[in-house]
Amino acid sequence: MRLILLFLFSYSVSLPDTKECRELMDASVENKAVAQKFYDRLKTVKETDLPVLVGFRAMSEFLLCKHVVNPFSKLSHFNKGRDLLENVIKKDSANPELRLFRLSTQSNVPALLKYNDAIARDKKALISWLAHNKSKDTADVVLHKRIKTYLLINKYCTAGEKTLIKTL
Repeated sequence: MRLILLFLFSYSVSLPDTKECRELMDASVENKAVAQKFYDRLKTVKETDLPVLVGFRAMSEFLLCKHVVNPFSKLSHFNKGRDLLENVIKKDSANPELRLFRLSTQSNVPALLKYNDAIARDKKALISWLAHNKSKDTADVVLHKRIKTYLLINKYCTAGEKTLIKTL
């Protein structure tokens, strides 16, 4: 019985928390070694796990894709990331972090991959989320700031939208 509890406890602590995932994800953009670490930390996440963890796993696939050289590996990681992210968004479409993941990915992948159909929808959902959480104590202040910051630099946001976002 102790062995089973020890195994369950070690499994639950082996997955990174949201803060660590965000830090690894941000560093993975420019650092291949960190991208590999991010991927390794999340590769055991299953589609039945917490939606945000599945979203981070999808992002680890996308970011690893950026750093690998082999075009077949790139495409494989891209497809895995896309499928994971799309499936988890279907399960939890109101999750702003998942929407941010998709918007940031679709805004930055080459048009050749034809993965850009949700940019307007996600942008609108994120602006709406910021507006509805403006006057409330946001449970995740860091997420609120991340969304706001990303929308302000996103090339798909108009000048008018950026003016509005600054007030949120």
